[in-house]
Amino acid sequence: MKFDILGVGNALVDETFYVEKSFVDSTDLFFNQFKSISYQDQEDILSGLPSGLAPDVVCGGSTTNSLAATSNFGSNCAHICQLANDERGKFYEDNLRDNGIASINTFYHEEVRTGRCLVFITPSSERTMGTYLGASEKLVFNPDFIEVSNNSKIIFSEGYQFTSGENFSAFLKILKETDKKTKFALSLSDPGVVHTFKDRFKEVFKVRKADYLFCNKEEATSLVGDNFVKDLGSIAVNFVVTNGAESSYVVENGSYAEIKAKNVQAIDSNGAGDIFAGAALNKIIEEDSFLNACKFGNYASSKIVQEKSPRLSIDQYKMLKADY
Repeated sequence: MKFDILGVGNALVDETFYVEKSFVDSTDLFFNQFKSISYQDQEDILSGLPSGLAPDVVCGGSTTNSLAATSNFGSNCAHICQLANDERGKFYEDNLRDNGIASINTFYHEEVRTGRCLVFITPSSERTMGTYLGASEKLVFNPDFIEVSNNSKIIFSEGYQFTSGENFSAFLKILKETDKKTKFALSLSDPGVVHTFKDRFKEVFKVRKADYLFCNKEEATSLVGDNFVKDLGSIAVNFVVTNGAESSYVVENGSYAEIKAKNVQAIDSNGAGDIFAGAALNKIIEEDSFLNACKFGNYASSKIVQEKSPRLSIDQYKMLKADY
């Protein structure tokens, strides 16, 4: 089967809590960043939550969030991710199916749990994540992945995929063996991830330039330094650097432009970068320019930050596209 977008990314069930900053400060998590922790660490953190605080539970993972947007905006999507043979794994695969995303991997781990991400949102909309990667960091390569990739228009992945040696090796093998006619898109994901695993990012860009690169200013600076508008051009043909409530920087085949951010009241930044990439990829598949694709991404991200979730409902995605 042919696909528009093939994602390769972490499969995580997100449990989101709305808390005061003092609670985050009482943990060993990195405020407003990602940290990989054990399942027991997660349980210890949860034991300290205020009584009666229940999570919002959604199927997350950066790539999955982007694919959910792209699929519901009308693109034909598939996902290579690693699940365990447990209830969270079944929940996750059902959610992919509900959002029109084909699950490619048919192998399920028995010895580890499906990944879980604890997301803590503070009143100022900062996002702090404590993630047990579990099965999601143990991707088992299958030669069938290459056939699917070669029959897709774009292969898309996330920086979080590079935090695991197994996942990185599997992804690099897929990228090396994928025909160049399949475009390559990447989201940098997190400045701490970029800083810690910079050598892995460099190794990827030695294999090939990104056709489409999505990142924010902190991630771009962490990867190439302050002169990112110029230096990202050495690793990406087209790229966008978002900057929160400030304008985004867009370079399309060497041409520079800026997109003014929408003036909205943000309550939760979780998922803003994911829906930006997902919306942009949908427009790229529809053969729009990269600049116009990023304008749609900018519009979509302005909507998600007004929601208490990294994802919209299926109907909300369709309404967003129709209203644009």
